[in-house]
Amino acid sequence: MRRLTRLLALLMAICLLCGAFSGCGDKKNPMATLTLEDGDQILIYLYPNKAPNTVANFISLANSGFYDGLTFHRVVEDFIMQGGDPNGDGTGGPGYTIEGEFSDNGFKKNDIPMEAGAIAMARFSSNGGNTTEAYNSAGSQFFILMKDKEDLQGQYAAFGKVFSGLNVLQKLSMCEVNSSDKPREDIVIQSIRVETYGVDYGEPVTTPEEN
Repeated sequence: MRRLTRLLALLMAICLLCGAFSGCGDKKNPMATLTLEDGDQILIYLYPNKAPNTVANFISLANSGFYDGLTFHRVVEDFIMQGGDPNGDGTGGPGYTIEGEFSDNGFKKNDIPMEAGAIAMARFSSNGGNTTEAYNSAGSQFFILMKDKEDLQGQYAAFGKVFSGLNVLQKLSMCEVNSSDKPREDIVIQSIRVETYGVDYGEPVTTPEEN
């Protein structure tokens, strides 16, 4: 009986340690599958416990087919690959914005490291370019880090991490780009779908996009 008790305690400890990453226990982390036009797949764990509304928004967009056929419109070698813009030039979104779930915006519980493979929401302005002040301007655009970027910690809403296929993206990030960091040959997202394992993460809280 004593050996059985110790074994059960050990199993519980293992599940507590790996639950957030491998889906031990009753509730698995949602998992996104990003399929490129050439068939390569990128697998991404999402963390609703760290960025709940951001994850709900991504799931809603992905599973509605919003991202199907869009491109990675901004690529910087050894830095990021950014996609999710229906305009394909960094100015587009879904017609609404969401609140930025990151510490510089007062959202303290999101401590996902800004390291290679992290996926986060981009902030943008509808007239083009990146902004540093529009904390609540994210909509559909996201970026995936190609290397660790501690200087971005707390400035963007990270909401998941690539656990398979990062090497594919890192190779693609070495592509030839124009002066706006747009690949000269489109890198097309065939689809993104999220497996929620039966959990309903609800509809995201949104704000109509300002014109």
